[in-house]
Amino acid sequence: MERLAEILGGWLYQSQRELRLLWLKNGTLSTNRLSFLIILLFGIVPLTLYYIISGATYSLIQIIASYLFVTLLFALAILIVITWFKSNELFKSNVQGFSFLQLSPSKIDNSFFCFDDDDIVNFNRLVNGLPSAQKIVIRETAKNKQSGNVRFLFSLLDLIVQGGIFRMDTRLKESLNILIAERFTFQNSEINPSTLPSSYSKWCSTTQLGSYDDVRKDISKALGIL
Repeated sequence: MERLAEILGGWLYQSQRELRLLWLKNGTLSTNRLSFLIILLFGIVPLTLYYIISGATYSLIQIIASYLFVTLLFALAILIVITWFKSNELFKSNVQGFSFLQLSPSKIDNSFFCFDDDDIVNFNRLVNGLPSAQKIVIRETAKNKQSGNVRFLFSLLDLIVQGGIFRMDTRLKESLNILIAERFTFQNSEINPSTLPSSYSKWCSTTQLGSYDDVRKDISKALGIL
């Protein structure tokens, strides 16, 4: 057992050393190269060590079948993992990396937002991370004559985005600006991306002072989360 530990320890050290040298040499590893290394280091090499130290006798067919089985098993596992991560990347790219609360469509008061049928469909697609062909129209509502502006939109997004959008870092603010420009519009005019940074700063300051508390409460009720 001690001898086996020494062999595996030496193999692991050598593998880490070679991986670091390869990383420094090539800068980055492609997915195919990385997949090959994983199969080699964690599939083929351990199986080879087993045959060397086990002392058991196996036929050539059994050995070949074992290598094929291990290779196919690791390849399938790697394919599933890569597919999962690629799917997540595509999912996130649809909404600029943001995730949203799970809202119940039946609880949303669409009349509060003055959503028409297209807006309802596109809003549901947004919160479910799906792409949409049309922008969601932010209109002036009867309850709040100032709601048809970008600061109302910030308050809405702050309530439906996981973790909120208050006081985000620069990278996330840039993603937020892209999300707003791509997925929202006003009733009578397009959203001007150049005004978003200053509007966001004013919204953060005003929100911190509690000036939007009543509006946020109304929006929360309309979303069915309060």
